[in-house]
Amino acid sequence: MKEIESVLLDSSFCIRLLKSDADFHQNTVDYFEFFLENKVEMYLSTIVVSEYAVGDNPDNLLSLNAFRLLEFDYADAKFAGQFLATLRSLGKFGDFGERKVVINDIKLFSQIHNRDIDAYITKDRRSLTKIIEPLSNTYNLKFEFVDLSIPLRDRLGKLF
Repeated sequence: MKEIESVLLDSSFCIRLLKSDADFHQNTVDYFEFFLENKVEMYLSTIVVSEYAVGDNPDNLLSLNAFRLLEFDYADAKFAGQFLATLRSLGKFGDFGERKVVINDIKLFSQIHNRDIDAYITKDRRSLTKIIEPLSNTYNLKFEFVDLSIPLRDRLGKLF
């Protein structure tokens, strides 16, 4: 497995990083420190910024000066449309209930695919089985899924 040099952060990562009483806060801090120490490029999508802004000022995140801001562009949008069309044709879109964030997840995965980002870190395990795995077969997605609920010490041998 190749070494991770870049990671896209989900809003669940950002929330837990700055909220000390959140579940998996310490896991998030450990991953954050590891990424910094190992010079792993941490991408913060403008899509994640918009989700984060619902509950807190995103300037609090940007003040850490640790993230590379990633804007959603035309090429990302093309992949997102293709991803959604594929999920619909597979009968996989619609399994998400009332979860409107799924559209944002598809946009994030299109950014990862379009930009060749190595990993995605989140607490949302459902996106792996509902979106990433079905798309992997068609689009050969090759990014590492990092689950925040798994402590860094338990993943080090597997990830890096």
